[in-house]
Amino acid sequence: MRKWLVCIGALALVLVLCLSVLPLNVGADVGDFNDYDSGGSWDSGSSWSGGSWDSDSDGSGGSGDLTLSEWLIGLGVFALIGWAVFKAKKPGKGGVGSPPSGPGAGPEVPDHTAKIVPTVQQSDPQFSGDKFIAWAKEVFFTLQYAWMERDWEKVRPFEKEELYKQHEMQLQQYINNGRINVLERININQAYLQKYVRDAEYEYLTVFLQVRMTDYIKDEKTGRVLKGSPDVDCHMKYLYTFMRANGVLTDPATSNKSTTNCPNCGAPTKITSAGKCEYCSSVITTGAFDWVLSNIDGVKPHTVIDNAGVVFRDSQ
Repeated sequence: MRKWLVCIGALALVLVLCLSVLPLNVGADVGDFNDYDSGGSWDSGSSWSGGSWDSDSDGSGGSGDLTLSEWLIGLGVFALIGWAVFKAKKPGKGGVGSPPSGPGAGPEVPDHTAKIVPTVQQSDPQFSGDKFIAWAKEVFFTLQYAWMERDWEKVRPFEKEELYKQHEMQLQQYINNGRINVLERININQAYLQKYVRDAEYEYLTVFLQVRMTDYIKDEKTGRVLKGSPDVDCHMKYLYTFMRANGVLTDPATSNKSTTNCPNCGAPTKITSAGKCEYCSSVITTGAFDWVLSNIDGVKPHTVIDNAGVVFRDSQ
């Protein structure tokens, strides 16, 4: 009886150790929104612990007081538990990686494009909803490819300073740990304006994006897939919020374009680490000259969606 208790205790210890290194809440894609909740392949030889990746695990140890048969019994129980957990998490006919309720799972995000465009045009007649949405898509692609290439300088003109620093820090963790987040076969299935907000200083436009892509993490040196799968499509939903200062008007020649020129002086865009034009020192990532990406949210089943469409918070 004592040996059985020791065996069970050892098994419990093994379970605790295994759970302590499981990759809980490890995200991927730009901003780490894809946590692979809907499935995907995961190489059990990898773990996330203490903020760093570790491809090795220590399997040594044991008790000389237990016989081989008792250890086999303990391992058998452990295998049964693992099998039960695997069966419980195994997705249905949708395949590995398919969301439990399909791509449409989660809260419904209303399309307020028809209401938002004329509202913006009241103060900015040149504003085009179609051109803005097309540009937002281009920004999305630019961010994903820069993330995969681990070269965040490419998105410097598009993101507000705080958001840029946040993403730069997250991407640096991949670089430090020798990991690459691969994003391929990116397809934006749907995009529209979800919300427009104006306060005393700024106006904000939120674009809803429904995206399908492959999203997985691989080891930089070996190419081994650590999380996700190159053969499985991930269905993701995002809310991209852009901002600009009140009074800034659309310039058909430069607005909603991935321009390579400073919007203030017209010089070729070379931006310092502080978000300033290298030539005229204007800070061009504040929304003072044109729209700039200020926030990204991932739409998950628990996300609360504001259905207001248009909101004015002007202090008058």
